[in-house]
Amino acid sequence: MRTNGYLTYRISGEPAFNDDGEPVAAADTQPDKIKCFIETNTHNVNGKYSDGEFTVSSYTVLAQRGSVPADINSVHLYRKDSRKEQDLGEFEVQDNQEISLDRIKITV
Repeated sequence: MRTNGYLTYRISGEPAFNDDGEPVAAADTQPDKIKCFIETNTHNVNGKYSDGEFTVSSYTVLAQRGSVPADINSVHLYRKDSRKEQDLGEFEVQDNQEISLDRIKITV
């Protein structure tokens, strides 16, 4: 599969208790970067509001099946080219589906 970037996702840890029975904050873990192909659906930088500006963007991501759990809620995307790496940001997953025996398609 051709790749032009990678993604990361966060897995929330289970709440725990210490020896005294007090709750301990759940630790988040973040797996290694996963190579993927990122295609831009929408990228509009013309959004404005009273205190500033905003960007509307959405992407379709193709990744190797099994590299990403089916129940992820958000991903952080990075696009790379020969000169630099671009941090696209963190996005909520809108759709996650298997499109072939070895690929999944994630829409954010």
